[in-house]
Amino acid sequence: MVARNPALVYQGQAVNTANGPHLLIMICERIAADLARAETAIGEVDYATCDENLQHAQRSVRLLRLALEPDGFRGGRELESVYAFIEQHLVRANLEKSAVLVRECSDLFRPIHEAWRRAVNVTELSGDVTHVG
Repeated sequence: MVARNPALVYQGQAVNTANGPHLLIMICERIAADLARAETAIGEVDYATCDENLQHAQRSVRLLRLALEPDGFRGGRELESVYAFIEQHLVRANLEKSAVLVRECSDLFRPIHEAWRRAVNVTELSGDVTHVG
């Protein structure tokens, strides 16, 4: 019998039962956490942790970019370009182990994260949680 970590079980259930808008916010929050951990890891010269977090952030940003419907809203194409830029910048940050580049990605991503959070809250208040973006 394999013991299961209750926190991981809970986290997995939360992801599996989240609706689209909440899943989007969860992904954004994880990207923010990945970037913070990577920046800390660079400062501690823990390149394995840095690599793990930056690669996860890259995959998550790629997921957001590929799931985006850029023609579905005004500014969608621009957001798609920003996602692509952040993804490429994360690759460079990882190759160079640059806290400055990680911070630049965080600074670019923060307003996107906040905008999605506001959009989800607005759709919840209006009762329309079927489609965001």
